Amino acid sequence: MTRLEVSNLKAYYFTSKGVVKAVDDVTFSTNESIGIAGESGSGKSTLALSILRMLQPPGRVVDGKIMLDGIDILAMDEHEFNARIRWKRIAMVFQAAMNALDPVYRVEEQMEELLRYHDYVGDDVSTLLSNAVKQVGLGDDVLRRYPHELSGGMKQRIVIAMALLMKPSLLIADEPTTALDVLVQAQIINLLKRLKREGLMLMLITHDLSIIAEVADRIGIMYAGQMVEFGSTDQVYREPRHPYTQALLQSIPRLRGEKRLTYIKGSPIDLLNIPRGCRFYARCPYAMDKCREEDPPALYDGGGNEYGYVRCWLYSRH
Repeated sequence: MTRLEVSNLKAYYFTSKGVVKAVDDVTFSTNESIGIAGESGSGKSTLALSILRMLQPPGRVVDGKIMLDGIDILAMDEHEFNARIRWKRIAMVFQAAMNALDPVYRVEEQMEELLRYHDYVGDDVSTLLSNAVKQVGLGDDVLRRYPHELSGGMKQRIVIAMALLMKPSLLIADEPTTALDVLVQAQIINLLKRLKREGLMLMLITHDLSIIAEVADRIGIMYAGQMVEFGSTDQVYREPRHPYTQALLQSIPRLRGEKRLTYIKGSPIDLLNIPRGCRFYARCPYAMDKCREEDPPALYDGGGNEYGYVRCWLYSRH
């Protein structure tokens, strides 16, 4: 099983207005499927692009390590990373990726182009493509179709099949159910669950906590560029510790019961002008004077990154 370890990762955007600290000192480690959740602008997609080393200027990784099976992938040059890791060991389904399919080429032509770009050498290509679409629950006939002949759910399955062509061990999916109706969302979630059972490690990027509950074994909650809580999905959902995690879970509609929905007051901070102390201070119902003065450290449940942790002074003994 792939083991992914991210240590003190910092990925910033250097703009004309200043430095946007989109991912700021993020640390976690897992050998299970993981979900990354948080509000828009919290740094989820930047984290994913940093792992795949596809962060575009003015963004760049400025510090930290990303280890995949003990290999420091940030230390590789671009040629080596492309030859050994990108799409071979780590692949990604981008947000709204189904809209990136070229309307003037058949599906098989676009899949063949991906193989040529990554210098594929191996099984018969036609057999590989046939097996790829069958893996995501589609028939061979879709290979000869144009994207406009496919439904939204079919196009999303195609981009997942393209991500799996080189048989990666880690698949990053960024909002894979966005812009799909409820029935098709359920089909895509069931597909991801089946791929996970077959041994694929998933990193699911989403703002929808209900999807993570369905798919992921571990969960990281991001807020304003930091991971404020990390742990097993069961642990975080049953006993959320960070006030932001608690507020997120309280904002999810329930099918049963009469509990009223709550909302998180205020607005996210400006990442161009990060205040001192805890980044959730102005919106937190439990804020203390210390929260305004000092940024809380990651308080671990055990002895390392694979254990759960929370960034909150409420749990500090000092």
